[in-house]
Amino acid sequence: MNTRAVNAAAGVIAAAMEQGKSIPASLAIALDSARLLQSPETAAEFEKLLRWHREDGETITKLMARIERRRARLVKAEADLLEMRGLLSPTGEPRRIPAEVEIHERVAPAVEWLLGRVAELEARLAESDRPVDEDPIAYALTPAAEDLRAEEDVTPQVQRLRALLAGQRQQTGGAQ
Repeated sequence: MNTRAVNAAAGVIAAAMEQGKSIPASLAIALDSARLLQSPETAAEFEKLLRWHREDGETITKLMARIERRRARLVKAEADLLEMRGLLSPTGEPRRIPAEVEIHERVAPAVEWLLGRVAELEARLAESDRPVDEDPIAYALTPAAEDLRAEEDVTPQVQRLRALLAGQRQQTGGAQ
């Protein structure tokens, strides 16, 4: 005799009787609901199904979380795409890339064109044998030029220097 199984059945029957069930069929339904009428094989199969169901629930939860993460990434990517389109073809302003470069759903062709244009300009700049300080375009792209633009206006100093040089020319010109 399995004492544990007998005690479990007695507990289920007592609980059913407390609920007012006294018909044998009602007591049998209570025992079946508690899975006490199953064979050990059926009980094992039932436990296996419950375990699979729990695992499926965990898998579904993980998949839903992955879907939400990917949805958030997609929203960010779409926002970046819209921003990129706005930069390449601002509303009410001229396009910054040629009209033949399409930027509808994909901006890759536009970015490809821009990279090609940058490479072309860099190659043209590299072909020049002039140092940066002799090439006005190359110099304008250097940090030194940016620093110079940020400094105060030097026009008064240039005017004083010109006046000084003009006075020296007159002195040396008159002495010769």
